[in-house]
Amino acid sequence: MRGSTPGSPILSAFPHHHQVGKGRSSMTYGMRNAGTSSCESEPFFMPNMVEVYSGNLDSTQAVELSLLVDLEARWENLRKHPLRDGEKGAGLQELQGRQKAYDAFHGKLVAYNKRYSPAHVPELLLNNSSRLRAWCWRMRNLLLLVEQNPRGHCPVHLLEKAYRCADQVGVRMNKDAFSRSAAPGTFGAVIGELEALVQWCDDLAGGAGQPATLDVAAPPSGVQMPHANNE
Repeated sequence: MRGSTPGSPILSAFPHHHQVGKGRSSMTYGMRNAGTSSCESEPFFMPNMVEVYSGNLDSTQAVELSLLVDLEARWENLRKHPLRDGEKGAGLQELQGRQKAYDAFHGKLVAYNKRYSPAHVPELLLNNSSRLRAWCWRMRNLLLLVEQNPRGHCPVHLLEKAYRCADQVGVRMNKDAFSRSAAPGTFGAVIGELEALVQWCDDLAGGAGQPATLDVAAPPSGVQMPHANNE
């Protein structure tokens, strides 16, 4: 049950990666760096990865990180959505919307990285079931930390990003698409969907002849999660 599950990594920091937090970055730069699409398929090597565990985040930082990753997901989702054709001014409006979304994400990223350590580095690749599974699990654990916080904001964009990446993974593996719930609008519903995506990724890995990763009740860390209640 969610109330009794220990914690796992929330984010990854790369000590030699460019740290966003100083200066003003353009949307073009961000599209190549801080906001590179998480679902793209280019090979990527992650050197010197340092895991940061959910147990190390206080409630304030957890809320700020949850808001940041949702803004990040909002911008990425807009970037991947094709521009409309035929409607006068639609393309310009959508480009302006994307710029505003990027500005909001980048501003939050700079503020977060100035205040907290280690710096948040956006996920660069969620292009297979194991990577997507690990990311969904970390996001699920992050949301458990902020679920009862009145400053928390239901991360609908984060969940849409998870759905979008799952769609692409399913197509790449020639598997049935993940079955979405009807418009989850609460923390509990989003957490449940992320858990279901974790199981879906495990099923894909098993069907592909790969070892299943980790059981939903056994996260990849021995760090205990703080919970509002112990079931």
